Amino acid sequence: MEKKELILGRNPVMEYLRTLAPGAGALLRVSDHAHGRIIDEIMGVAKKKNVPVRRENREYFSSLGPSSAHQGVALEVSRQAKKHDESSLLEDAMAAKGVLVALDQITDPHNAGAIIRSAEALGCHGIIMPSAHTTDITPVVIKASAGATAYIPVITVSNLASFLEKAKKAGFWIIGSTDHGDRDPDSLRETRPAIVVIGSEGSGMRRLTEEKCDYTVRIPLKGRVSSLNASVAAGIILYEILKGTPEKNDY
Repeated sequence: MEKKELILGRNPVMEYLRTLAPGAGALLRVSDHAHGRIIDEIMGVAKKKNVPVRRENREYFSSLGPSSAHQGVALEVSRQAKKHDESSLLEDAMAAKGVLVALDQITDPHNAGAIIRSAEALGCHGIIMPSAHTTDITPVVIKASAGATAYIPVITVSNLASFLEKAKKAGFWIIGSTDHGDRDPDSLRETRPAIVVIGSEGSGMRRLTEEKCDYTVRIPLKGRVSSLNASVAAGIILYEILKGTPEKNDY
């Protein structure tokens, strides 16, 4: 049986609809109680992409969680074969002298989604997520990313330390984020191609992950709070490292 992926929330659904090829086998479900301009726009894009629209009652959407999670819309899409694997992602980023982002111990799906959103918006070439010690790509992650997962390649690796070692041998610099880092992020703008590793604000990167880093960076804090939320820190670090990078419109 063909596997389906469920996209929830108005912005994520709109972004995924925009990326679909006509006749891609998707199905848009809209609540009987959902109306307004954005709903009309979503249904209009679905019509252009030949995506069937099915109105559903309150009971169906209640089964998907609170209204804040789905906002009255859900898109079923076929889980297609990934466009990227480890080798192709590294090759693409190497050719562009780009930046990849690896998540280590980011277990909160809202944080993971927010980091993916920042990475896509700032021009990163892809996301690496270990199969353990990090959240999966769930509907919550997709919604928190505001649909960015529709545009930026996301791959899962079984062993992050081994992947980073492979990347280093291919010519990548590994930059880790930690509160005891010895560099400011803006000092590494010319360090390309690179993989930026984001650890959780609680336990940070694992020891084996940090051992693979060529550089570690920190954000100089001036207030009394000693740390930042992981997604906020990631956004600042990626902005500083990517500042001045030419605009990139595709992957």
